[in-house]
Amino acid sequence: MNGNDEFIRPARSSDLDEIFSLESYWAYAPHWARAQLESELLRPDSIFLSAESLDSGLCGYFIGRILEEELQVLSVSVGPSYLRRGIAARLLEAAFSKARLKGCARATLEVSERNVAAFNLYQKLGFQVVGKRVKFYSDGSSALLMDKLL
Repeated sequence: MNGNDEFIRPARSSDLDEIFSLESYWAYAPHWARAQLESELLRPDSIFLSAESLDSGLCGYFIGRILEEELQVLSVSVGPSYLRRGIAARLLEAAFSKARLKGCARATLEVSERNVAAFNLYQKLGFQVVGKRVKFYSDGSSALLMDKLL
């Protein structure tokens, strides 16, 4: 526990229905297929975490993949009723700890320029913009490429 009513743990197959449901709330979520989520649970190079609320079940998740000495942040999401509680930050910090233990020296991600809340969180955690993919997403928004030393 961390003094809150949520805790971070490795994701389990029993979480997948709730994870699938959670990401449907957000326009900027990558919208993974269930088979992709199942596959991610089995990958040895994956870090897949769940945030669980003591009173209401799964409230967030993190998916990342280790590529040599780099953690690629693929998806971080928190349920709408759990926003502004620090859950996404705790998920990211837990993933960073696991990645460092596996020899990672940095983390990378891309975020839609329109996803201001996520961008602000990443900046707060030490990520810096290192590039941009213009009109990368289907809605015409650009992807901001961000890096952070672990």
